[in-house]
Amino acid sequence: MKTLRALGTFAHLSIQASGLLALPVAALGAGLLLTACADENDPKTWVKRLDDPAQRAPAIKRLAQFFEDTMTKVKKDRAAPEMKALLDEIVVPMTSQYTAGNLDDKTRKELMKSLGDMRDARTAPALAKALNDYDPGKNDDDVKYAAGSIIGMTQLGKPLDASLVDALWTVFSKFRASQAKSINLLTDLHDAVIAVKSPTYGPKAVEKLAASVDGKSPESQRDQIQFWQLTSIQVIRDLKFTPGVKPLVKVLLTPEKKDLWATCEAALMHMPKEAEPVLISIIKGDDPELAKLSTGFGDSKAHLALAADALGWLSRTAGRDAVFNAAASIDSDANRQAFGMSIVKFPMDGRSIGVFRGLYDGIKGNEDSDLATRAAMLQASSQFYDPALTGWLLKEIGGAKGDSATALQLPALEAAIKLMTPDQQGAVGNVATKLNSQMDKIGSQQEKGTASLLKAMYEGSSAMLAQCQQNVSCYTKQLEEPVATGKEGANAKAIKSAWMSVIYAGAAKDQVRGELVAKLEKVKNPGARRAVVEAIDRLAPTGDPKAAAALEKIVEADKSSGDKLLLQADDSVVKVALRLRARAN
Repeated sequence: MKTLRALGTFAHLSIQASGLLALPVAALGAGLLLTACADENDPKTWVKRLDDPAQRAPAIKRLAQFFEDTMTKVKKDRAAPEMKALLDEIVVPMTSQYTAGNLDDKTRKELMKSLGDMRDARTAPALAKALNDYDPGKNDDDVKYAAGSIIGMTQLGKPLDASLVDALWTVFSKFRASQAKSINLLTDLHDAVIAVKSPTYGPKAVEKLAASVDGKSPESQRDQIQFWQLTSIQVIRDLKFTPGVKPLVKVLLTPEKKDLWATCEAALMHMPKEAEPVLISIIKGDDPELAKLSTGFGDSKAHLALAADALGWLSRTAGRDAVFNAAASIDSDANRQAFGMSIVKFPMDGRSIGVFRGLYDGIKGNEDSDLATRAAMLQASSQFYDPALTGWLLKEIGGAKGDSATALQLPALEAAIKLMTPDQQGAVGNVATKLNSQMDKIGSQQEKGTASLLKAMYEGSSAMLAQCQQNVSCYTKQLEEPVATGKEGANAKAIKSAWMSVIYAGAAKDQVRGELVAKLEKVKNPGARRAVVEAIDRLAPTGDPKAAAALEKIVEADKSSGDKLLLQADDSVVKVALRLRARAN
């Protein structure tokens, strides 16, 4: 008892000394009770602690844990009621903490990571601040998390605040790829700018394309070519920003930017109606600004080849006519080849093969360069799907002379095998056998391999001719059969079936095209898929938006396959889909 009294007296004296004795007993008890009863498992408790500098860092960490735990519980379903309720409690106060600043680097970074993961439009002020405050090497992670959040919100279809959209372009426009320490940050910034698809980016992207490039500076190449201008071209493409067409063509006419030419051509395919007349003006030379740029190619006149190639990918009739009209005046083998390779992409008319042959005949001699140029054109001639060319191909094979003759003969034989009909089969077979025997004796390892592959291709093609003759339905039905991989010439039957489907389609071309489109999804072999999609292309001289949509759907579905070879083949599918739309536009 004495001890208890002593303790009581001590407690009384302590309280009195501290000044607490003056408080009403009831009030003192209530205060102690509130402190003791704070629910540590209630987000609201930790939200309140954000205002206390001493508790702010652990509160941020605990709230982040609430978010992660809830995401796990609802299996990442952001629309789940529990998740919505939690975000309603924590998003705004956590965003306010970031925008207010005064956080140490570690806490600030952790906070931005959590806000970025939330994919919530209410985090926009914090994301924008992270972007606007970009300081290389100091807040790179914050910018990466903000960019990732923007990508995520666009994928979820959530609208973005205009200030956030502007902030993203601001950091993109000053980000130096050549000085980047994180490839992830570089990638996320690029992907975020592409994902936003803001109309405000169109003029800004055009402005970026106007910058010059120092071809002797690796830093300039990396910053301008590989990042700023590459991304800007893709922005113009995705927005279909038609005022960007001429700036894109100017890039095509700038040798220092040749690494962007393929990307430019792809972008122009998304705006075919607007791009075609600008490209035609290069060939005609009637645009003073473009004509001045064209002089940079000197005597090679390579600008003509670039224009013809781009027009070939658009594959519209006005572009075809411009190429045909200019073909007779072409005075270099490189340009003859370029024009010839573009002609096979255009819809056929009565002039096509004649103009093509005229370009081919203009290439003289048996020098290695001449043989390579002629070989490329002979191989491309199969894209006319005209069996009448088979005899010409065999004649060219027989007439090739010199040690490098096989460089022409083997590509020409491939074209002949694709085009041959049952009555031409024997003549093609004789040449195939002769070349294969010749390569066995004197050919290089590569030539032996190519000859062996062509022999297998001939045998598979011959089997299809024997089976189907002139029955187009028989050929299209063959495409339902799976094609083995890893076996030499395994796709020969499918490739031959695609060619003969076009050759024997006749007046039923629309029906045959529809059958090929319906079967394409099941054709997984890359070589066979390319053959089928090229057949679809040839059977749609006036375009086919419905077929284009079907092809695009297949490509989208393939993205999750993980099949790298198939995805590479799908590049042809994408281009054909664009051409099918371009012709109908």
